[in-house]
Amino acid sequence: MTAHLAWVKGLAGEIDAGRRLMDPIVRSVEHAGPQVELLPWLALLPGELHLWGGDLEGAVAWFWRAVRFAEPMTENWVTVRALPGLASALRRLGRLDQAWEQVDRAIALARKLEVPHALAEALEESGWLAATNDPALAEDLHHQALAVRIERGLRTFYVDSLEALAGLAAQAESFQEAGRLLAASDAARALMGYPRPVINQPETDATVTAVRAALGDDAFAAAWGEGAALSLDDAVAYATRSRGARARPSSGWASLTPTELEVVHLVVEGLTNPQIGARLFMSRAAVKTHLSHVYAKLAVANRTELATLAGNRTAKQSQPTS
Repeated sequence: MTAHLAWVKGLAGEIDAGRRLMDPIVRSVEHAGPQVELLPWLALLPGELHLWGGDLEGAVAWFWRAVRFAEPMTENWVTVRALPGLASALRRLGRLDQAWEQVDRAIALARKLEVPHALAEALEESGWLAATNDPALAEDLHHQALAVRIERGLRTFYVDSLEALAGLAAQAESFQEAGRLLAASDAARALMGYPRPVINQPETDATVTAVRAALGDDAFAAAWGEGAALSLDDAVAYATRSRGARARPSSGWASLTPTELEVVHLVVEGLTNPQIGARLFMSRAAVKTHLSHVYAKLAVANRTELATLAGNRTAKQSQPTS
């Protein structure tokens, strides 16, 4: 009961209060030695509280404790719930290879164990990781996360998806869309009593500043007012429609992002994943993720099939037209 109350406090933005509630339990866990395995889920909440409050090293330490529960048989509920938070903390610390590794593991395990909350969080974290190098992939991943939340009724966390999509809209210079989504998210958070985690505030502030600078005060105020007037469901529908206006096809060559096309080109050249990563300034795990998306979009199973398909496409493109 105490742990549940601490979790609610954390979601409500009362991080210090949540940690005070957990302190006696944490001390007992830290002094329990091998018996800590009897209460593995207790490592999850300190990890989340440290992450939400911005203590990244502390978050990593606690999430690692949860992830290592019952080694080597770590395919369990505790592990899958801890992995997205671990990936988030690692990303924010700049340990991107490790973050990609853990988030890929989280997606696979969440699907295997059918844990929708963890799947949505893992897809969202993949979107944050992809945002710098491939905004189109990032948008797709954030929409996948939102779709899971909608399908499974995880309404509280719609706002996290809306804010992520707002950041990408601003990055794409769709500033009115970004302003409306941020305002809708703010309004829904206030209504639900689910404030933005402290760790996310600087990035949101930067997005708001960029949107205001691009639109000017009057247009910004208008967009913000329009977004604030949307219900949560209407805001989600708006985000989906906005994406549809610029979405690629879901399959075939036209569905590939510029980065995915570069990866295909380098695969055809015979480069390995580490070599592709070095060429494109991304981690091995990021290359692996791009390849998995390419395989799915082109309906191929491996590098050999991909190279053959790409070769056939090139041959057709080089044939003279009659």
